[in-house]
Amino acid sequence: MQKISPEIEEYLESVYRRKEKGETAKTKEIARVLGVSAPSVSQMFAKLARAGFIEYKPYGGAVLTMKGEKIGKSITRKHRLIEKFLAFIGVKRKIHDEACVLEHAVSDDVERAMERLVREKSAKSIMDMKRGECGRVALISAGRAAKRRLVEMGLTDGTRIRIERQPSLIGPIEISVRGSMLAIGRGLAAKVFVKPCV
Repeated sequence: MQKISPEIEEYLESVYRRKEKGETAKTKEIARVLGVSAPSVSQMFAKLARAGFIEYKPYGGAVLTMKGEKIGKSITRKHRLIEKFLAFIGVKRKIHDEACVLEHAVSDDVERAMERLVREKSAKSIMDMKRGECGRVALISAGRAAKRRLVEMGLTDGTRIRIERQPSLIGPIEISVRGSMLAIGRGLAAKVFVKPCV
């Protein structure tokens, strides 16, 4: 199998995350997310298009091909699993940043072992919950701005939430929190981990 560089994986993950939100991956937005210049993104998009990972038109943004989506989805899944695993072993700070580094180094075998352990022993993200399930917030694994936004929504440690609507592929997840209904984007939902209500 072709070895993909961490840089390419990072781009494909970013484009995949835009797709999850039902949005096109625009050059300026990817530049902001990755902390690089817009011309750097344009160059990489052209390279990814030549390699068959994306379809790209200048000013039109990037769309993943099946080949690119497979990698983007895999890295995104791995990233979220590593965040859960780090939370499980007691890492409290910079979980997102640590996962960004580790997602490129963790083998498929290690990923499966981590997934088994996390599934059996720890909290799960709102993304993994089904309609009608409830839980109590155990951890918010996000950067400062995203964490502040979630706290402003009322999602603090120990808060009880219930899944009211869980779309299968795209669109926000609707939850009830403290007697109010909230629609939370899938990117943010993946950062909130809960333990089952008791």
